[in-house]
Amino acid sequence: MVRVTGNFTSQSPLHPAAKALLIEAFGQGWADPAKIGDDSARTAILRNEAIESIAQNLALQPSEIEVIGEPRLGQHLAISGLLKNEQTLLHSSVDRRSVFAVGVAHESSGGKTRILNIGSDGRICELDPVGEQSVLALQGANIETGITQNVDHVIEKINPTYVALDYSAAPNLPLPIRWDSAIFDATSWQGPAGIGILAIRNSTAWKNPLPNLGIRRTPESSSLPLLLASAVALDEWLKIEKTESARINELNKLIRKSLSEADLRISFAGSPSDSVGQTIALVAEGCVGEDLVRQLNEINFVLDSGSACTAAQMQPSHVLAALGMKSEGNLRITLHHGVTEAEVRTLIGALTSVVQKSR
Repeated sequence: MVRVTGNFTSQSPLHPAAKALLIEAFGQGWADPAKIGDDSARTAILRNEAIESIAQNLALQPSEIEVIGEPRLGQHLAISGLLKNEQTLLHSSVDRRSVFAVGVAHESSGGKTRILNIGSDGRICELDPVGEQSVLALQGANIETGITQNVDHVIEKINPTYVALDYSAAPNLPLPIRWDSAIFDATSWQGPAGIGILAIRNSTAWKNPLPNLGIRRTPESSSLPLLLASAVALDEWLKIEKTESARINELNKLIRKSLSEADLRISFAGSPSDSVGQTIALVAEGCVGEDLVRQLNEINFVLDSGSACTAAQMQPSHVLAALGMKSEGNLRITLHHGVTEAEVRTLIGALTSVVQKSR
């Protein structure tokens, strides 16, 4: 097996504490907690404890939480659960493609969608009050560039009827004063894939947009063992997040400074002051992103390229296009907890060499 010198992709290994729990969790968490019986009663207790732990760590109330088995579905639920035909959907030009898809579906049903422009810094600059019934879909941080939005300021200025948040890229950011629904992804805190946390604060306005006949707000089809692992991973991840965040921010600055000083004709999306530290999006002029990824992989470094929504197909990034940056030659670096300065300096050297060779 080839040893990977550094994993700098958006995917991170499952947190060791969650991994250690999983085998036991699959042994204990197999029974349906909604049914009658001793095994179901035990799993119901485990589920409630996990939800209470997640709620406390995300500054939510347990009653606001719905656990779903597909985070992307949660994004649709967060928005569409608030959205009515007579309302306007507002979202930015750098939102996920899945949000654009909700907008297209809304328009096909007779609704209106308005795409908000961003400035060269990646932040929403179209901040006029909407003046009509509306739902604002708003990212805390962009999954592709790491650029954050000043969510309280945006909400105050636009003053929409409802706010649906996407915090799936940055669970460590504080929630705004005002919001109605939000989606989180367990993979963002080294939890397992397949667990999304849908938070519904405004239970009066939010209605299940999926075909249903019962009183359930969501399908409730998630895996209980994965939920238990997610709760443990979040608890452990947050214990060191404050220290790790400060350290990773410095490593982010080191990468930007070193590559800029190397005169490689590399441009960066956003700046450390307006982005989460773990994500860096860059474009190497005159290079092909896919080619750079392959060359780096050959020397045991793994990075991402292409749109974060469709990286497997290496499709051009609509996010970089909205920022006025070229999509060719783009790379995305993710700095996970535990990454060392030595690993980062080795990555800088590898990037410098590969970019120079590609020209």
